[in-house]
Amino acid sequence: MLKPLQIEGARALADADAVDHVKVIAGADGLTVEINRKLTVANRMKQARVFAKADTCFSWLREMGITRIHEVDLTLWGTEDRSELPRLASLLAFCKSSVAAVIGGEWVRHVKSAESLSKKGRYAEAALAANKALELAEEALKPDDPVISEILNTLGTQHFALGQFEQAEPLYKRALENAEKVLGKDAPLAGVCLNNLAETYDAQGKSEQTEGMYLRALNIAEKEIDADPTHADKSNLAVILTNLASCYGRQGSIEQAEQLYQRAMEIWDDETGLLFRDPLKAVFTLDGLAGIYTKTGREKKAAVLEKRAAKIKSREKK
Repeated sequence: MLKPLQIEGARALADADAVDHVKVIAGADGLTVEINRKLTVANRMKQARVFAKADTCFSWLREMGITRIHEVDLTLWGTEDRSELPRLASLLAFCKSSVAAVIGGEWVRHVKSAESLSKKGRYAEAALAANKALELAEEALKPDDPVISEILNTLGTQHFALGQFEQAEPLYKRALENAEKVLGKDAPLAGVCLNNLAETYDAQGKSEQTEGMYLRALNIAEKEIDADPTHADKSNLAVILTNLASCYGRQGSIEQAEQLYQRAMEIWDDETGLLFRDPLKAVFTLDGLAGIYTKTGREKKAAVLEKRAAKIKSREKK
């Protein structure tokens, strides 16, 4: 059985946010001696294959439906790796608490503010907050750091929501290029940026290549869910399905469009309550499927979906 500190280390490693914070620290310029010392520990642990073994371990746990760390078979962990777990817990906790210190507490406030304002539909204010967060991150991190890609994508999303497509396009392009360069072409962040860039092209009437972009983004999202069905962002998959359905609808491929809209609705309506967490995103799917029903003479079905979409819009405005 794993000891308490080893359990703490294993849990810390399973914390995606903590691992992201390690990446932030690793990408920062002008690190303090203490942070550099901690990162040396991280590199040594990586060489010892702790991260690889942990990934195997937690993938196995999720597949088996095991949620309690003490149920892990110790044969999955070598003696050297087990001895590193307490140190790993300390490292991740340190990095998590140091992000604000490296980039600045002001950066954290702007990021959270942008997210909050965007959810409220206050996109102009969210864009200002995201732009400030980007400026601060660019001062502290390397130009191609994944964190900068995420902020670029967030900023692009605000401009897109404001109808400022020409401003959104270069932000999405840069975010995509950075994500592909650092994380790989099949990285989830690359898929998100790819979908958003395709949406921007569609909005500007430049739809010649968007079908291929949506298909590639869909492939990335499906791989992410296949790899981790429990924790992957299924709302992202629903959004991509909706965009691809809309693309097919414009091309006159009504049957293909309907199938994709229905698949997206199955995701929004699943038992996890995703529709209630991202209601406005689901509205696009409802409206799109309603449009298909109207075009194919199924007005009663269309009216049901339109009424449902209107109810969501009304509720979210309050």
